[in-house]
Amino acid sequence: MQFLTLLAAASALLTSTNALFIPRNAHVADFRLYSAEGCHDGNLGVWTVIDDDFANGECKGLNGAEPLSLSLTDINNGCTFTAYTDDKCTAGETNLATGQCFNSADGWKAWSMKCD
Repeated sequence: MQFLTLLAAASALLTSTNALFIPRNAHVADFRLYSAEGCHDGNLGVWTVIDDDFANGECKGLNGAEPLSLSLTDINNGCTFTAYTDDKCTAGETNLATGQCFNSADGWKAWSMKCD
């Protein structure tokens, strides 16, 4: 009986140890969206970008949101974040820097990132 208890305990330890090594997605950037210009009123929340969310230079839509201002709250070293005023990433190209507010009276509609 003690052997079975010991075997069960060893099995539980091995399975819980393997769970610790599940690969996790890497955080790349966060940006906040606002429904009004000025990055103060109409907080629409934070968009967190992880490594599987994009390919370098890929145009990504904002899922129907059209914020009038964006604020890049953080970004990994070696990465750049660009916002666009159209959903094809061809108009209003603006490179965002952390800690600044970026307004668009036409609304932001897409974004892209590039990382070294």
